[in-house]
Amino acid sequence: MAEYKRVLPRLGVHRSLIGKIVNLLHDEAELVHSPVFPNISPDPGDDPFCGCAVAGRADFIVTLNPKDFPQQLLSAHVIRPGQRVPTTRRRKKTRRS
Repeated sequence: MAEYKRVLPRLGVHRSLIGKIVNLLHDEAELVHSPVFPNISPDPGDDPFCGCAVAGRADFIVTLNPKDFPQQLLSAHVIRPGQRVPTTRRRKKTRRS
């Protein structure tokens, strides 16, 4: 949640909309506890997100920085906001199971 609160204002998202997004995530998101997954992302600050995607068996990771989420190491499809959602089957191979 802290990541959204920190990044969305930098992207010019209005404060009231940020509140709605955070509230929606709080109400609808599934909390995932993830063990440490070091060295998945070239940005160590994104490793917790990679770890949660793996532990939570996420279908997608939506990010403005796809280079920080190496597709070849993740089973989730890595897409950018506004990008068409892939309809192909989930990738089966993962780096860590």
